[in-house]
Amino acid sequence: MIGDVLPTTPNESPNWHRLRHAIRSTWPNRHGRSSDIATLVGCSGGADSVALIRLLAELWAEESNALAPANEAAAKPVAPLVVAHCNHGLRGEESNADEAFVRQLCEQLQLPLVVHHVAQPSESATTGPPSDERTLRGIRRDFFERTAKQHGCRYVAVAHSADDQAETMLHHFIRGTGPLGLAGIAEVSELNTDIVLRRPLLQVRRGTLRAGLREIGQTWREDASNQHTVYTRNWIRHDVLPLIESRYPNAVEAIHRAGTLQHELNEMMRRLAERWLEAFTDFSDDRWIIRTQRLSQSTNPERGTVDTDTTCDWMFERPVIVAASQLAWDRLGWSRGSMTMQHWQRLSGLINDRSSWHTSSGATPADKADDGIDHGGHFPGGICVSIETEQLVLRSE
Repeated sequence: MIGDVLPTTPNESPNWHRLRHAIRSTWPNRHGRSSDIATLVGCSGGADSVALIRLLAELWAEESNALAPANEAAAKPVAPLVVAHCNHGLRGEESNADEAFVRQLCEQLQLPLVVHHVAQPSESATTGPPSDERTLRGIRRDFFERTAKQHGCRYVAVAHSADDQAETMLHHFIRGTGPLGLAGIAEVSELNTDIVLRRPLLQVRRGTLRAGLREIGQTWREDASNQHTVYTRNWIRHDVLPLIESRYPNAVEAIHRAGTLQHELNEMMRRLAERWLEAFTDFSDDRWIIRTQRLSQSTNPERGTVDTDTTCDWMFERPVIVAASQLAWDRLGWSRGSMTMQHWQRLSGLINDRSSWHTSSGATPADKADDGIDHGGHFPGGICVSIETEQLVLRSE
């Protein structure tokens, strides 16, 4: 049973009241209840994740109390609400203090807690523990997925805020990311076919979360490393974004809106890419087969006719081919981590190079330049391209 939560009123806690309304409006409601689906909540001990736990705990408690009949023993229980904390051990006693804080919070709210301690290297090890953000994020993601499965949770909730969204999009922008990166963080995404990752606070400002916690007297932990602007993400948070907001006060909302529009464009591109894959390619074991004969015939799926001039047709547009290639990588389980935009564009060029469609079977595309970059038929992750009879074949070596 979830512990009792002190009620609040709009007059006493206006920010917290708005947050409660926000969580109700964004959290799925099935048959009049939001607490019908088992949920795992990631908590670092920071303000954002503490606010998310408190908000979901209140929601679960309210619905449990509202549905309790006179005979409390016959009350229908709400689905589990489980908390997950990952102790990376990177800050010594501070990391352990974070864990202790989360344990105390879960005891107060009577919520089950699962803690994962990241294995630390031995004293004789030549390398230290993983510390780059991508690796740490992958560790947490695997932990959340594994724990959600163990506890039968359909949802995993994490506490990214509107500020996180703006910082992420700015970071992606200055790195020259592609369309997917420019859309920022998705509010809903899949961890796997059975588990959904939800970010219900993605439209809430970080300052509002902290103000709400202060109103209800809830403390949180601060990670001192988040203040170090030597890290690009922290530099954007503490220096760049405040400077932008000094001239454009609504910058975070505007950036968030731009991400939403980009997401809509990405969804349209995904649908075109899926049609491209269905029309011109096949999959066999660990191979992606591009039927160049179908491309050369240039059958237009919308009109069902053969076009004589297709150089400007959507099926030969590079963004469509790149998006289709990325979907193919995902379908085959090939890692996209080392594939840069340059690689995707080169692959699109190979697919669009009609002169290679009639090259002898078994050949590989020739190198185009001597600049230290493989311009031929090899790509990161051991993926190679070969030319066979009226088809290009990509396979994992």
